[in-house]
Amino acid sequence: MKQLHIVGAGGFGRELHSWVLHHPAHGRDWTFAGFLDDNADALRDYGRFAPVAVLDGHYPGPNQLYLCGLGLPAEKARLTERLRKAGAEFISLVHPSVVMGERVKLGRGVILCPGVVLTCDIALGDFVTINLNTTIGHDITVGDWTTVSSQCDLTGHVKVEDRVFIGSKANVIPSRKIGAGSLVGAGAVVVRDVPPGVTVAGNPAATLKVGGPLSSS
Repeated sequence: MKQLHIVGAGGFGRELHSWVLHHPAHGRDWTFAGFLDDNADALRDYGRFAPVAVLDGHYPGPNQLYLCGLGLPAEKARLTERLRKAGAEFISLVHPSVVMGERVKLGRGVILCPGVVLTCDIALGDFVTINLNTTIGHDITVGDWTTVSSQCDLTGHVKVEDRVFIGSKANVIPSRKIGAGSLVGAGAVVVRDVPPGVTVAGNPAATLKVGGPLSSS
């Protein structure tokens, strides 16, 4: 049986651990092996927990699988690419409670958390994370390494480019575009296109600064 590793032992990695243990494939297709993180002591304050191995010096084997337990696009891109170049096989995880309509395409390494709704005619890129109770409407594309946080509502014909971070309870009205590397703050209501590489927040969403989640990398 293959061994499944979660890359990242932070808060989202620990949440993902719960979904892994309760997934129907656990114990059938793979079993959980532990976390990989730059910090071997990442779970020291959590008592008995799954083991953490450092990423430095880790080399994927033929019976190993990987999930990306990271929320920030920059970290997702950096660590997943590092492992993929070494031959790591990343899988997607779709929680059993997810509702998925017709003609939905998922890239590699996608994480769909409990309560997510994907309506129809949707394309999610590689390593996209859709967190709890978020709705993705019809005719939407979401680019690689993007994270959409909990309780968001993306309505029809929205285009989200690569490496975007969308905060909790954000709403995007139909036919808007969110440019690559941008950050949409929690609770924002996006009524205009968001340029690449900026941070927006508020209702209606306005630019707070030039520089999204990748601005310092």
